[in-house]
Amino acid sequence: NDFIALDSQYQFKIKRQEEAICKGISLDTPSVHDFQSYLRRFDFSRQRCGYLYGKFDDGKKATVEAIYEPPQETTDEGGFELLEDPHEDQIEQLAQLLGLSKVGWIVGHPPREEGFVLSATEIIMAAEFQLEAAGGVEETSFCTVKVTMGDDGNASVEAFQVSQQCMAMVAEEALEVGPNPGFCVVNDTFTAIQEGKESKTVSNNFFLAVVPIVQHTSEMFVSQFPKANRDHDDRSPSKDELKRQLSKSGSAGWTFVDLLADFNLLIYLVQFLDMSTDVPKICESIVNREVPLNDGYKLIIASMAGMDGSY
Repeated sequence: NDFIALDSQYQFKIKRQEEAICKGISLDTPSVHDFQSYLRRFDFSRQRCGYLYGKFDDGKKATVEAIYEPPQETTDEGGFELLEDPHEDQIEQLAQLLGLSKVGWIVGHPPREEGFVLSATEIIMAAEFQLEAAGGVEETSFCTVKVTMGDDGNASVEAFQVSQQCMAMVAEEALEVGPNPGFCVVNDTFTAIQEGKESKTVSNNFFLAVVPIVQHTSEMFVSQFPKANRDHDDRSPSKDELKRQLSKSGSAGWTFVDLLADFNLLIYLVQFLDMSTDVPKICESIVNREVPLNDGYKLIIASMAGMDGSY
């Protein structure tokens, strides 16, 4: 009997999860537009990913307020590899101070044939991210958003979650990447039973549940500052860019804090400020616009940007 119990521990009866745990994801339109515009520079021929920062509500819905693209490089096979991020802890701290957390990730990829939704690598990554967000094989509303070029040449955006069974299999290291990207290979230690028969591979689509998407424009954040970790982009984070953005203060209804409330600008800025004293105060004024930003901070930031005069 022990043997049977042990055996069943290594056996997965593959079942579809009909519904995603997440009941919907709302994407900040300017952030997603900027991400797909960058992919369009390469005709969507390169893969790229970013983290979606925002909030979950009680109704198991996610609202995305900003996207951060971590250091990554394109691999020879056209995929991507995440690199060590020296600013990771700082960015997590910054997000927390702004009341944000990772609610998903976004991946852009070249057009694929009909029915091929996510690759085995992406499925396994999605499961790892969901496991991290849930703290194990538990329910989470963490989503995977994918962007590619549709048949009509426009960007097509879809959202998914992988099933809890997929999370369990990845937690056990039962799934691997194989020669066909549309399928996950089952590690030899494990057995997958699909429709009554033993199977060495599982179609990725079996693991996916669709999440409905809506759009909004963030009321708290703008997305105007150049994004970090990009190559071949027209603009990159710099003090000149800081000046360009903050100089709009006082025109067209913009205030200094409105323009400062840009997640990617803040990621750049916090490198020059004290995370324990300055940054919490600045974030407080962004999160609660009733709290005025201390003039001393305005002065520090303005002089860092090489601005003089009124702001």
